[in-house]
Amino acid sequence: MNKKGKNHFTATILAAITMAIASSSAIATTVEVPLPGPGAFTTTIINQYWPLPVGATFAYMAETEDGCEYNKLTVTSDTYEIDIDGAIYTTLIVRDQEWESEDCDVATATLAEDTHDYYAMDSDDNVWYFGEETWSIDEESEYCTDDGAWEAGVEDAEAGTVMLGSPKSGDRYRQEYWEDEAEDWGAVLRLNANVSIDYLDSEFVGCLMTREWTPLEPGEIEHKFYCPENGNPGPGLMFIEELKGKTVYVEYVGPGPVGAPGEFLAFPALDDVGSCTMPAE
Repeated sequence: MNKKGKNHFTATILAAITMAIASSSAIATTVEVPLPGPGAFTTTIINQYWPLPVGATFAYMAETEDGCEYNKLTVTSDTYEIDIDGAIYTTLIVRDQEWESEDCDVATATLAEDTHDYYAMDSDDNVWYFGEETWSIDEESEYCTDDGAWEAGVEDAEAGTVMLGSPKSGDRYRQEYWEDEAEDWGAVLRLNANVSIDYLDSEFVGCLMTREWTPLEPGEIEHKFYCPENGNPGPGLMFIEELKGKTVYVEYVGPGPVGAPGEFLAFPALDDVGSCTMPAE
């Protein structure tokens, strides 16, 4: 469904994105990275492909058959401690919020999901994912749901690497593991992809292209492009191609808020705005 909003933001954001990708014939190799001890980690995440500077915010937008989705990542200064077999890991909280609008108008977009993701970087610049606390609207009821929430060290869940410190074409790595709940994988396809985003009037070269998937949802694949350009204001992630029967493109549109409503003081906060209510304990 091709819907156009009436404001300048939405009209401009639907600019074309082109990608020039050189061919690669690398053989896939599973990279098994043992989880280091807590002393090897920092919450200062400076991975060249996915830096997460504290205080930064990054906005994304996607046009879907149901309207538009707006995402904002906020790199908070808050930390969260993860207990794995008695070892305490300090992680950085990155807040990921998603709004939806049927008419692709940010002024009418409603908050659909609010998540705290837990990250830390080891001494080899590998970025680890330790879990998430998430709240979203349950479309089949009036309640909020925390489906998808998990934490390393709880119920045999394990942390994984979401970005390698020294990725090579063909590398395959596990991003998270909680049996039958969170089993994402990633693979490095190329290190020389080019991404051109008209909305930003910018071209990015030497981008890392990954393929991400989960065996829990066969056929659903994401291609992500991380660009380590000098001056890149984003978290490295510039563009996502989601393949779910129909292709959906998620574009980085700049730092800061996208104008969607729903800036809340507390987390979780979906019940604060009446979009759904928390089930009774």
